[in-house]
Amino acid sequence: MHMEECARIQGPKIGNGYINVSDLRDILRALDENVSEEELDEMIAEIDTDGSGTVDFDEFMEMMSGE
Repeated sequence: MHMEECARIQGPKIGNGYINVSDLRDILRALDENVSEEELDEMIAEIDTDGSGTVDFDEFMEMMSGE
């Protein structure tokens, strides 16, 4: 699944400008179904640095583009 398609599919969940960590896990699994729980935890910890349980859309797109 391509990054833009994934963002489009998840778009309704980002109505407030944030993605919760649970939805982010779903997105990351859709992009790579072989990703382990440990890898998911590491990716989420990198982007949700304040531990709020949410990631804003710009942070999400930055993570997905590898910038």
